[in-house]
Amino acid sequence: MAAANAPIAMREALTLTSLGIAPQFVTFTHVTMESDRYICVRETSPQNSVVIIDMAMPSQPLRRPITADSALMNPNTRILALKAQIAGTTQDHLQIFNIEAKTKVKSHQMPEQVVFWKWITPKLLGLVTQTSVYHWSIE
Repeated sequence: MAAANAPIAMREALTLTSLGIAPQFVTFTHVTMESDRYICVRETSPQNSVVIIDMAMPSQPLRRPITADSALMNPNTRILALKAQIAGTTQDHLQIFNIEAKTKVKSHQMPEQVVFWKWITPKLLGLVTQTSVYHWSIE
């Protein structure tokens, strides 16, 4: 099939390593992309940090010293959701931050571990545990 007739057109938008992301963090467990607007990378050494890449300004990544097991950028706004397991338990601590305002929007301690989560809408996170599915509004 000729490239002009291909059902999917692929193009490289950027290379994460060119932005200072170490190759060991360019993995499924460290990189999230909830939309075409933001890429979020979780680095675990030499210190824990979260790197937010705004695809409108990819050459200016925002690096913050944050420890988390997972980080998701809101698909539309500069809202960051973080998930971290509480040491010695099977519970997760969830937090939502407004990056521009530098404020915590919400925080919640889940009674069980979240095995999958995703922004369902710009105002709603979907949380999946071993036994249940939850919706968590940021409002």
